[in-house]
Amino acid sequence: MKLIKASIMLLALASAVSCNKTEAPEKGKGSVAFAVQTQTEVTDVTRSNISDITALPDTGNFTLSITDSKKQTVWSGKLDQMTGEYTLDAGSYTATAQYGDIATEGFDKPCFTGNTAFTIEGGDNKSVSIPVTLSNAIVKVACTEMFEKYYPDYSFKITTAAGTVIDFPKGENRGAFIDAYKFTIDGTLTNQGGSEKTFSKTYESGINPATCYTVTFDASNVGGADVTITFNDTTETVDLGDIELND
Repeated sequence: MKLIKASIMLLALASAVSCNKTEAPEKGKGSVAFAVQTQTEVTDVTRSNISDITALPDTGNFTLSITDSKKQTVWSGKLDQMTGEYTLDAGSYTATAQYGDIATEGFDKPCFTGNTAFTIEGGDNKSVSIPVTLSNAIVKVACTEMFEKYYPDYSFKITTAAGTVIDFPKGENRGAFIDAYKFTIDGTLTNQGGSEKTFSKTYESGINPATCYTVTFDASNVGGADVTITFNDTTETVDLGDIELND
C-alpha cells in the first residue's frame, strides 16, 4: 500500500498597509492579501512523489471561497482572480480551497480540498493557513514478469461506485483517481495457448482518501490456472477455471 499525503497550504496574509502605505485600515475592518504556497509530503515505499502520478495544479487554479459566520459567501472565485489586498469586516470566517471535483474520476483527475476558520478584528495583521489534501484514492495496476510470461495478452478495467469505467489496457501503469469508496476490477486474460478467461473482484473496505493502491497480479501456479491478486497488503488466489497455461 502506498500512502500519499499531499498538502497545499493556502496562506492568508493580513496586511495593514494601504496603497500609499500610510493609512491604517478602517476601524472594524482588515485588509487581506492571499497567496499560495504548495508543499508535497509523500510516504511511499517506492519513494515516488505525487507529481509522478499526475501534474500538480497551478495554485492560481484553486477556487477560494470565503464565508462569514452566517454561512453567507462574501467572496468566491479562482485564486488568480484575487489580486492585491482584500478588505473584510471584523468577524468570523471560513476559508475553503478546492481544485477539481471528487465526482470526476479517471487518469489525471485529482481533487484537493480543505478549509479553516479564522477571525478578523479591526486593524488585524495575521496569517491563516488552509491545509488542502488529496480527496481521491488512487488505483494502479501492476503485473509481475511471471504473470506476463504465462498471460501474454491481458486487459483490465475498473468500475467505481459511481459507475465510472476506467480501462487499463496491457502496459497501462498510470494511476486512476477515484472516489474513495469502492471499486470493481474486471480482467480478461489470454494464456500462452490462446485460451481466454475473465474474472471480477470487488473491493469496498479499507479504501481511504490520499492513498495510492496498487493491484498486483502474479501467476501463482505455473501448471494451472490460478493467479494471485495483491491489494492493500492482502494477497488472494483466484481460480480461473480448469485450463492449462501451456496448452
